[in-house]
Amino acid sequence: MGKNKVIIFVFVVITVLLIILGIKKTKSLQAQIREQKESVVKLDQRLEYVKGLEESLELRRSSGKALVQIPRVDDPIANKVLMKKFIVSLLSQLGQEGEVEVDNERKSKDFPSLIEVNEVPLKVGITDHISFKQMLTLMDELRNYPFMIEIFTVGGTDVAVPGVLRLQFKYYVVPGGA
Repeated sequence: MGKNKVIIFVFVVITVLLIILGIKKTKSLQAQIREQKESVVKLDQRLEYVKGLEESLELRRSSGKALVQIPRVDDPIANKVLMKKFIVSLLSQLGQEGEVEVDNERKSKDFPSLIEVNEVPLKVGITDHISFKQMLTLMDELRNYPFMIEIFTVGGTDVAVPGVLRLQFKYYVVPGGA
């Protein structure tokens, strides 16, 4: 009988340990599921916000309202999307199509550090042939915004985007507005 009691006692201890560990693992998994759900909700809200900004930009373009600056938000990824959408929209207004690459925003070396101006490097490759008049119209339109053209090439390969006309330029951003 002593052997049976020891076996039952060991079995009870193992069962209790398994139940305790199972409860801890279940709570851990429930916490992870809750975190994932919260993350998905935040991402959905961010996506809706960016879509709203994109629609607002498209509405302004289609209604003919002039923008004084490219819309910006606190999210760097959303800013890249808005910048790309703006450049594509600007090109379509001029009757052109092209490929746009937007790099990450960084501190500008063109201004003293006291001024705190950031820059967003952009590369644009216009796929169709462009007339001289359209090119001048594009340059005139770019003057309305804080852009600085670094490289302008027709048929060259200095700018690493596909297209007949290729531009590499910077958009200057003053953090906090202005």
